[in-house]
Amino acid sequence: MFKRLALMAAAGACLLGNPALAATGGGATIHNAATLTFSGGEMTATVDVAVLTVGAAPVISVSGPSNANAGDTATLTYTITSTSNGLDSYTLNASSTDSNVAAPTLAVTPPVISLGASITSRPSTADTIYIAAGSETGLDAGDVVRINIGGTDYLYEITSVTPGTPAFTVGNTTTPEQPTLIVLSNASSGAPPIGAGDVPAGVQVGEVATFTVNVTAGAPTVPGSGGSHTVEITGETTAPGPGGTPEDFTDGGSGVVIVFSGEAVLTKEVRNVTTGSAFATSGVTARSGDILEYRLTASPLPGETVTGAVLEDSLPEHTTYVADSTQLNGNPVADDTVGATLLPLDEGGLQINTPSGVAGELVDGENAVILFRVSVN
Repeated sequence: MFKRLALMAAAGACLLGNPALAATGGGATIHNAATLTFSGGEMTATVDVAVLTVGAAPVISVSGPSNANAGDTATLTYTITSTSNGLDSYTLNASSTDSNVAAPTLAVTPPVISLGASITSRPSTADTIYIAAGSETGLDAGDVVRINIGGTDYLYEITSVTPGTPAFTVGNTTTPEQPTLIVLSNASSGAPPIGAGDVPAGVQVGEVATFTVNVTAGAPTVPGSGGSHTVEITGETTAPGPGGTPEDFTDGGSGVVIVFSGEAVLTKEVRNVTTGSAFATSGVTARSGDILEYRLTASPLPGETVTGAVLEDSLPEHTTYVADSTQLNGNPVADDTVGATLLPLDEGGLQINTPSGVAGELVDGENAVILFRVSVN
């Protein structure tokens, strides 16, 4: 249940909103005893009232933007903090607004998360806070909780929980409630030790946890340009809110995945056609008048497809382009009749593609192969 939180939030961050809509912890018992005294005796009558959890929207935040290539999966890590007065479960859903990319695949883990919470019932003592007996459900050793001290939110880890005892009456004697004791340790940088009276009665104690959204990035829709997915989290409380129905909430769409147009590798080789040498990346020699053939191979990284691919290569110094010698995937490419040279790859480049790709597309598992020849001056 993601009980331990990898603490990313800085201590002393801005005060969280959505305070608990109750001043007593859910699960507490309101015990009332009335005693009738009369000549010759007395009698006591009691009644108990259970305090319910009031559903309240949690606070959700996300770490900075993530990056991905089309088809890759980026993980957004969210922090969720309860603002309720008791244990509540939240269903979580993700949707996205997409810019220049196809819709992604989204997966929320876990899709339902439960967080403990309560309200302090008396002032703190050293490293210890007190909540109503019975309201500690969901608050366990190792959990991280958010507590506001002096107007600033801090994170603390629960060291131990000692359940209390609700008030009760036996015969004509009523025993007051023994509150639940929660011992805390500093869980975030800058969180001050809790001293006597630092946390007064009526302060919300909300569990903090994390969940993730895996975003499998969609393909860019604009050749040569990346895009983005802006993820929005929506959900619903399990406990009814003040209106008697579950509370809906949203995080406002702050999770962003930047989608690149893809990555590729380029290999350049040359061979001496005149002497019959093989293609190589180094060690080739030539004499004046020899014909050299260059081979350029462009490939996307495994699992990726690149769009907007343009290859540029200037005419090598001390050479002259051999007219009509350029090929793309074995097919002739018309010479450039506009620029200073006839080489199609010069002066702005040539849009290339792999055999099954459209113009500018390097398809996963395929190579785009470009050939051209020059004569040595």
